[in-house]
Amino acid sequence: MKDANALLESNPVEILTIPSDKCPHRSCDGSGWIWKKDWSKRTPEFREESDEWHEPCACYEQRKKQNEISRKIDLSGIPFIFREATVRSFNPLLYKSQKSIDTATIAKQAAVKFIENFEEMKKAGKGLYLFSEKKGSGKTRLASSIANALVKVHGVDIAFLKANDLLSQIKKTFSNEISTSEIDIIQVFRKVEVLVIDDIAIEKPSEFAERVFFDIVDYRLENKKVTFFTSNKTIENLAKIYKEGRVHSRINKMCLELYLPEESIRDDEAEKENADIEKILFGQAGD
Repeated sequence: MKDANALLESNPVEILTIPSDKCPHRSCDGSGWIWKKDWSKRTPEFREESDEWHEPCACYEQRKKQNEISRKIDLSGIPFIFREATVRSFNPLLYKSQKSIDTATIAKQAAVKFIENFEEMKKAGKGLYLFSEKKGSGKTRLASSIANALVKVHGVDIAFLKANDLLSQIKKTFSNEISTSEIDIIQVFRKVEVLVIDDIAIEKPSEFAERVFFDIVDYRLENKKVTFFTSNKTIENLAKIYKEGRVHSRINKMCLELYLPEESIRDDEAEKENADIEKILFGQAGD
């Protein structure tokens, strides 16, 4: 008993939290907080003071940062299927031809370099234009991977949208029942730190569509806002779609064209996923 009292006198503060593997430092229970108690304050002179409190664990800031990253990705509009996609896991070897493998390898290397040199790209207001005529070639997947990395590494705010979805959102504002205006929506995509427009080469765009995209890209060009595009048309060929020429010329100034393979890997990935599901549902042959 005397030894216990002597120990409390020399070190009266006790950690009540039970460490857990949920904490990378094994200091807290995974909540990010450490529960402490000061036994020396259990005397009449400290009656008005609390003898227990919580202090942030070393993992607290890490958790706070991770929660902020998750929030930004959730709000970004990045397709749910690609919210965990990384540039590292973008695998050129999924393509069949050597030419496609080489093209995908170059695209991956460029993506890595862009992320590493983002501050320089940001100062220049430069983005990437991911091009392949082939659907399912990995354009949206790689654009999403870059977007995820920019949030995680550089903490940027990102908006990701399909070109046709933007037009649909704006057309909804024409109803008297909607309080949001066309300019409200356009302003969001003008001003967001990094913008990704998926499938910019929409079929038979109207004058209205061309005006909307011009309003956005013109503002972003003048204010050096980083913008990414995916497309099945080259930047040069955008001039045949947006015939006034103003959209194409601004995108050409804003972006470096990055080629993806002229080969689809979507069907192969679907076959593999379906094969895995069949194993779960029906078991191995002969089971």
